[in-house]
Amino acid sequence: MLALSWCVVYGWQFGQWPLLSPGPLGLILGWLLIHYLLGTYTALASHQLDLARQLRNCLATALVLVGMAAVSTLLRGQQLEATMSRAFLLPVLALGLVSSLLLRLGQSTAHFWKPQQQWLLIVAPGERSALSQAIEAGGCAIPCGIEWRASLGMPPLPEALPGWLALDGVALGFQDEPSATDRATLLAWQQQGLRLLSLAGWAETFLQRLPPELLSSAWAERVEAFSHARSGPAARLKRLGDLFGSGLLLVLLAPLAVVLRPQLHRDACCGRDGREFERIRLAGSGRFSALPQLLNVWRGDMSLVGPRPLSRAAMARLEARFPGTDLRQWMRPGMTGWGRIIGPPPEEPDILAWELARDLYYLRNHSLLLDLRLLASSFLLLSVPAAWRR
Repeated sequence: MLALSWCVVYGWQFGQWPLLSPGPLGLILGWLLIHYLLGTYTALASHQLDLARQLRNCLATALVLVGMAAVSTLLRGQQLEATMSRAFLLPVLALGLVSSLLLRLGQSTAHFWKPQQQWLLIVAPGERSALSQAIEAGGCAIPCGIEWRASLGMPPLPEALPGWLALDGVALGFQDEPSATDRATLLAWQQQGLRLLSLAGWAETFLQRLPPELLSSAWAERVEAFSHARSGPAARLKRLGDLFGSGLLLVLLAPLAVVLRPQLHRDACCGRDGREFERIRLAGSGRFSALPQLLNVWRGDMSLVGPRPLSRAAMARLEARFPGTDLRQWMRPGMTGWGRIIGPPPEEPDILAWELARDLYYLRNHSLLLDLRLLASSFLLLSVPAAWRR
């Protein structure tokens, strides 16, 4: 695809088909090699290449190739514009990005035109029950077939099992450790290209939510698994986006402040790390009742996107049912969130469990792109009448 991109741009610029030369060949091989070194194709093959990582890798590859082309041109004593023309090299790199995105799109939609994936789930009875309930009660048609195997009391895994079942991957529960023999077999399968996931990772990938029953009970493992929600560049970028977004909207909505002030209602909610704050809302319900919470976002009590803010009593009731509920408080509550944008299906009997599972997924996977997607969805829900969305 990259070679075709080069030919298209060359023909558009010069009106003829290009001849094989070191320049195009070096660019194409350099693109492939740098992406290989960055792990793009390995992550793509294992269905673990998210859009943010792909864009970062493409940007890094393009910068390296532009730098290499500039150095090569200067060493030959030529003018930099000879091979660095923005009308030639940059369009080729842009088309290389498009081809990379098309490759990922083809993989992500493969279940529509290829046989569905087959997965072996090695779990304890309690884990199987929890996951089965999450699949069936959630009304989720997962794009893969499942084979179940008990984690204890079974003979060693046959080495030829992936071929017999045409497996694409294996998901492992955390309650029981596999035997030494099974671990060796699983690692051999992984070297052959089979994908290994934890049961929680499998649920995130195929259900896009994390049932709280599948969380490890070890506090240290939870700290590691959910550290993404509390620290690092993503958390700092999220807070910067909150300040910019809420500040801009508060300035635009300032004329309404005098009119709406008598209608404001305050209630106590649990914030990050369990700290209590006063949430500001418009009295009564409605699509725009949460707009005053922009003040909470600016102050740092809330975020534009995050788990639903709950009272201390509601948090206590939820924690009594699900021990992993306290993880929601590792992040600021949000005006909108992954658990609310796409609500539970009509047949879902336990809305609280559904939303908690979605919130746990968001805590593990939040990113700027996901936040922008949720904010855009929220804007559409607010601006488009319900009758038009049917």
